[in-house]
Amino acid sequence: MTSIPALPSEPNKLSDNAEIRRVETLFQRLPSSIVAALIGILLVFFILFDVIGVDMLKAWAAFMLSTFALRTWLWYMFRSSQKHIDTVKRWEWAFAGGAFLTSLGWAALSGPLYPTAAGGAQTFVLLLTVAIAFTGSVMVATSNVTFWLFLVPTLFPIIGRYFLAMGHNVIFPVAVGVGCVAVFVIVQRTLYRFAWDNFQRNTDAESLLAEQQAIFQSSPLGIAVMHGDRIVKCNARLGELLGRRIQDINTLTIHQHFVSIDEAQQFLSDAHHAFEKGNSMQGMYRLRRADHSELWAEFSGRPMAGDTPQSVWMIADVTLREARRPVQ
Repeated sequence: MTSIPALPSEPNKLSDNAEIRRVETLFQRLPSSIVAALIGILLVFFILFDVIGVDMLKAWAAFMLSTFALRTWLWYMFRSSQKHIDTVKRWEWAFAGGAFLTSLGWAALSGPLYPTAAGGAQTFVLLLTVAIAFTGSVMVATSNVTFWLFLVPTLFPIIGRYFLAMGHNVIFPVAVGVGCVAVFVIVQRTLYRFAWDNFQRNTDAESLLAEQQAIFQSSPLGIAVMHGDRIVKCNARLGELLGRRIQDINTLTIHQHFVSIDEAQQFLSDAHHAFEKGNSMQGMYRLRRADHSELWAEFSGRPMAGDTPQSVWMIADVTLREARRPVQ
């Protein structure tokens, strides 16, 4: 027996930062959603102008534009607010409330604005409502509560209209209605799961990157990422050792940091031979600061993982240790 594929499962709870990002994404999509809705309003006016009373259309348009104004105000307030996990859920409910008011306006297409005479206008209302329900559901797919508060008032009245229009032949409209809702739910659950994975993965990656950056900058050792004979990235401690700004270090070749070109070439040669054998490299070399004073530096490095030709180095100032070493 062939089994029916299950809906995407409900993901686990998001971390606080990922939850905030989920709601932020919801509000970020609002301008696009409003533009799409305005196009729908224009189409309704164009098709139903000669079918429905002008006064009713004006009242409906005034209601829809008022809800858009309210949602735009919420969008503006959310953008200028501090995002905290203890308030973000209230913002989601506020967004869902605005979406619910908009859905009531679309539900009017199946109620007071529904054309009584059969024909192309009824077909237009049916197709437009389904398109609006689908587009709106995709826009709010990252919020379960908003999805249902928007979908039910928008879609179910037109399904009811279609059900009544079929008279005694109820099997076909019921199958169509159930199938339509099932498709919308499957699409929403798939998008929600996809978005959930991305929110959590991106948040974890940013958190890890922030931790690595903090370690990189607070290390008591100089850290340098080299590509060929240039330092392409370094921390503040290396700048302190060399007496240079980080921006200046990145513009100079490694030869300009060594006491002599020969010692710089020796360093590059030692590193090349060690890396060719798959080993890390350690060595002591003399460096020159920006003020032309010298220091002994202990280098420890290895190639970076992957196909990149870069290498990473830990550099320690061992001048005092070398000064105390007995002369052979």
